[in-house]
Amino acid sequence: MQGTEFLIVLGSGAFLLGLATIIWISQTKRLGYGTPNWPAVPGRVISVGVSELTRETSDGMVSSFTPIVTYEYELDGVAYRSERLNALSDVHRTFANRPSAASVIVAYAPETPVDVYYNPANPKQALLNPPKPIAHNAVQSFGVTSLIIGALIIALGILLL
Repeated sequence: MQGTEFLIVLGSGAFLLGLATIIWISQTKRLGYGTPNWPAVPGRVISVGVSELTRETSDGMVSSFTPIVTYEYELDGVAYRSERLNALSDVHRTFANRPSAASVIVAYAPETPVDVYYNPANPKQALLNPPKPIAHNAVQSFGVTSLIIGALIIALGILLL
């Protein structure tokens, strides 16, 4: 394979990789990983606390602690309640000790106004701390960069033909 043909093939690969990355990240944002883009409505905290769960394991009795913030919000005349703080799974919302769990809820007090981020496709799904879109933006930037570099390499290969 000659050098110019190699450049065209290399550029095509980079271009296709960039295009595939952009399509993939756009789909993941649209299909449910788009919590950073959920709209917000005003809400208020109803109650705060720490829930303790004790279970028996092979190491004996083990307790885990989950911060609970109950809040309410209204959307199109319908009142909703939720306890979801963030988009983490339930496993990642528990702590090994009460002080760690309590440190999460220290910013919330009953009757405190909060911004509630809700899923426009299902307003019952809500959270108080949406994730930052840094990872999506970084992947999207990689895709755009690959697309541009691929196009430039293809153009260089065509010019050198």
